[in-house]
Amino acid sequence: MSVPYREGQFFLLPLDRDHFATGLIARVPRRGGVLLGYFFGPRRTSVPGQEWLDGLRPHHAVFVCRFKDQQLYRGEWRLLSVREPFERGGWPVPAFHRFDGTATQAPGIDAVQHWRVEYADDNLITPVRERAADSADQQLPEDFAFDAGLLAHEVGKRVRNAIPSADDTTWR
Repeated sequence: MSVPYREGQFFLLPLDRDHFATGLIARVPRRGGVLLGYFFGPRRTSVPGQEWLDGLRPHHAVFVCRFKDQQLYRGEWRLLSVREPFERGGWPVPAFHRFDGTATQAPGIDAVQHWRVEYADDNLITPVRERAADSADQQLPEDFAFDAGLLAHEVGKRVRNAIPSADDTTWR
């Protein structure tokens, strides 16, 4: 069954009453229902213009994460234009950090609780690499596939912290 969205497509993520953030779908794996998204502020009350969307770059994102596609699939989040051409290499899948809360045994290491986790472009469910995290890895985005409620909460918090006023076009 085909999905109503594609890689490089912008969409509106509802944050709270009458405010939303802008998201970009950076990966749509063939299976799984988990996407990779880049999320941008400021909090908006109106749809951003095409020129503004075309000016977005990965370093403008306030948050990058894996997220579940249910609301997009059901048409509950408004889809916007598609970035043409969309080049995957310019919007990479980052490594993530996972804290497992247990003392896991790993070869050559006494106990590991923090992991660096990496995913392939076409599978955002099963990691292709995991290794013990060093201190820098612990600053990576959390290895979690956000559902709609948690995604709105996390992106909303980050947008408000980075860009306190709604529709502030000077935030970049």
